[in-house]
Amino acid sequence: MRDAIKMFTLVSALALSACGGSGGDDVKKFVGTWRATAGTTTIICPGYDPITAPVTENVVWSAGVNSDLVETDSGSCPIMADVTGSTASGASGQACTQSDGAGGVSTVTASGYTFVIAPDGHTATENASGNVTYIVDGATILCTFNESGSYQKIGN
Repeated sequence: MRDAIKMFTLVSALALSACGGSGGDDVKKFVGTWRATAGTTTIICPGYDPITAPVTENVVWSAGVNSDLVETDSGSCPIMADVTGSTASGASGQACTQSDGAGGVSTVTASGYTFVIAPDGHTATENASGNVTYIVDGATILCTFNESGSYQKIGN
């Protein structure tokens, strides 16, 4: 009987650890749609002028399967993140490859990602960085990117 209790405790602990980083209450405050209110994305490629664009896409957080959260929006790759308190942190090394529709391909690899909800619970800041590899006409260009943005929650 004692061995059965030890085994049950071990299996329960392993199962809970596989469910993600934090409790449901922390995750719930992220879930929903966040509207971009300010921010910029800057891409720097050797031999080219930096490209800076405003952050305009909404961020939509949903409960994740392999992580606490998954973030999707209409123009980028999904980001899986785990929650600790008011911070969702994306795992380093997440990558996504997309076609540009004109024969080129880009691969975005994140080296850092955070989405932090302010104490008011209705505003947040996002910071992301990493690399973008472009392959166009057989040429490969390795670039870096940084993004910072501010958001306001508009729906669940």
